[in-house]
Amino acid sequence: MYWLDPWWSTENHSPEFHQIFLKQLHLELPPDHALFGIPVRLIARGDSDDALFQFLDGSGKVAVVHLTWAKSQERLPWPVTTVFSNMQEFIEKRMVPDHKEFIGE
Repeated sequence: MYWLDPWWSTENHSPEFHQIFLKQLHLELPPDHALFGIPVRLIARGDSDDALFQFLDGSGKVAVVHLTWAKSQERLPWPVTTVFSNMQEFIEKRMVPDHKEFIGE
């Protein structure tokens, strides 16, 4: 997978790095959130506090989550989340537009 700035892979980061993001995600998610109870793993980071999580249910879905880094559970609509049906949809609808904004196009 080729990542466009500001997105970058977390693949080569430590298990501890990934655990920090999973722990924070689980802390923030309220029960009515789209990701509540869904097994996911961190696969990339974007600008600011955006993180890309891959669903581990075999669906191929990914979700961009804007973590707030709150110290307790959030209230909807936080953490703001966009679910994509697959990586291609994420690339077309999020990564490419983010990249164009990042480079000033």
